[in-house]
Amino acid sequence: MRYGIFADVHSNLEALEAVLQAIEKERVDQILCAGDMVGYGADPEPILRLLKRKAHPVVAGNHDWLVADRMDLDWFDKPAQEAALWTRTRLPEEERIYLGNLPLIWRDTQLTLAHGSIHEPDQFHYVLNLQTARASLQVQETPVAFIGHTHHPGVFTEEQGQISFSPSAHVSLRSGVKYLVNVGSVGQPRDGDPRAAWCLYDAAAQTVEIRRVSYPVEKVQAKIRQAGLPEFLAERLALGH
Repeated sequence: MRYGIFADVHSNLEALEAVLQAIEKERVDQILCAGDMVGYGADPEPILRLLKRKAHPVVAGNHDWLVADRMDLDWFDKPAQEAALWTRTRLPEEERIYLGNLPLIWRDTQLTLAHGSIHEPDQFHYVLNLQTARASLQVQETPVAFIGHTHHPGVFTEEQGQISFSPSAHVSLRSGVKYLVNVGSVGQPRDGDPRAAWCLYDAAAQTVEIRRVSYPVEKVQAKIRQAGLPEFLAERLALGH
């Protein structure tokens, strides 16, 4: 099986279209989304229509739950709050219900999918260091798991109780080792690279690879400004942070 996996689309339609086009060229068997489909960007409804057709499974991100009114606004900074309130007015009730009903974790025999941490997934912990990675790896039931949330791609590894991290874009998986893969962000990368990120997981070849693809950032910025969303949300797209 070959999987195309991504997260943190954040209502960035042009970035998602570019990623899906790249994934389709790889002839994957399944497309998975690790949450945060909405928030920040100006195209929430087209994003949901597209992802409902293309991606399964999809798990809930904190911004998905915020738009569905399942999280308190006080958890978020001001630009995120403004974007969530704007997004709520642009989505029909059925779409907000859909976002609120998304599962927090999905797994099969091959992999686990979550937005933030696998440990206490409803708290949406940021897996940013070895300590927070350990908490998730300890409850991880599959050899490999995929998350997003931090907008920083990379791979945490547990081998014989030792946790390590690699920012490498390509990892060969080994038997008896657990891997927790952050797939980065489609719609709002924050690792200094403004290109959209996604992950190719080849279960037969036992490889994980983070891919990047360019998209028309200026077009997305213009949509954000036209929608009256915070200027900061447009500016950061070109900087990748």
